[in-house]
Amino acid sequence: MKRGFFLFRTHHAQIGHALRHGLFCAFSVLFSVCISALCFISYTMTDKTPEAKAETPEVTVIARFSTYYGDSSENRKHNIALAAGLIDGTVVLPEDEFSFNDTVGGRTAARGFKTAYIIENGVYVEGTGGGVCQVSSTLYNCALLADLCITCVHPHSLPVSYVAPSFDAMVSSASDLRFANTLSAPVTLKMKADGRYLSAEIVGVSGGAKIRRRSELTGTIPNKTEYVEDDTLAPGEERIDSYGRQGLKSEGYLEYFLNGELVRTVRIRKDTYLPQTRIILRGKQTALPDNGGTLPPQPVAGDRGENATTVSFV
Repeated sequence: MKRGFFLFRTHHAQIGHALRHGLFCAFSVLFSVCISALCFISYTMTDKTPEAKAETPEVTVIARFSTYYGDSSENRKHNIALAAGLIDGTVVLPEDEFSFNDTVGGRTAARGFKTAYIIENGVYVEGTGGGVCQVSSTLYNCALLADLCITCVHPHSLPVSYVAPSFDAMVSSASDLRFANTLSAPVTLKMKADGRYLSAEIVGVSGGAKIRRRSELTGTIPNKTEYVEDDTLAPGEERIDSYGRQGLKSEGYLEYFLNGELVRTVRIRKDTYLPQTRIILRGKQTALPDNGGTLPPQPVAGDRGENATTVSFV
C-alpha cells in the first residue's frame, strides 16, 4: 500500500515537472520569436529612414568638355572617332591611374589609323594618327573639370586651335596623358565624335566644387620671315606659302567655386610655344652681266660720230 502510494506520488510529481518544463520551453520559444520580430521591424524601419537614403552618394555627370573638328580632313576625322571609341566606357577605380597610351594603343596603320597632319619638331608634317592629340586634349580638360589628379601631361611645341594655350595635351609614343581617380567612387569616361564636335564626359560622384579654367597670355615671341626661290614664279614675283605665327608664353589656372563663390585659384601650368616662320616664295631674278651689274654705254641715235650706228630697243 505504501509502495503503491509512493509510486503514485512519484508518478504525479514526474507529470507535474514535465508540464512545468513544457510550459517553460513554450514560453521561451514564444519569447525568442517576439524578440526576433521586434529586431526585424526595427532593422526594416531603420533601413528605410530618410537618413539612410541621404548617405547614398549620387552618381551624375560631374564634368563635360567638347571641342570642334568639323573642318578637319576625312582622315583626321576618322582618327579622332577611332581613338574616342577606344576610350569610351573606360572605368577608373578610386586611386587607379588612367593612361591614354595604354588605353588607345599604338597609332599605326595596322590598327586602323590613317595619315593626317601632325606636329613634328615645330613643323606640320603628315603622319599616321594625326588628330589623336585633339582627343587627349579634350579628355584632359574634362579630367581637370572633374577634379581628377593629373599625373602626366605634355604641351605641343606649337599652339593649337582647338583649346586655349596651356590646356593642350600632346601624346606620342614617348609622351603620355595620365591622371588618377582621387574621388571616393569609380568614374566612367565617355567620349563621342559626331563628325563636328568631340565631347568627353566623366560620370561619378562629385567632389563638390565647381571648377573653371583660365588661360592667361604672358608674352609673345616674334616670328621670322624666310624667302624661298621658286622657278614657277616670274622674276620678282612673290607668293605667301605660309603666313606663320608668333610664339606664345602662357599660364593655365583652375578656379574653384563653392556655393557660387571663388574659394581657391591654382596655377597648374606655365608653357612656351614656338613661333612659326612666315615663308614667302619668290621668282628668281634675271642674271646680271659680270661687269658689276651695269650695261655697256650705247650709242645714241642721231649721233654723227664715225662709229655711230642706229639702235632699236625692242
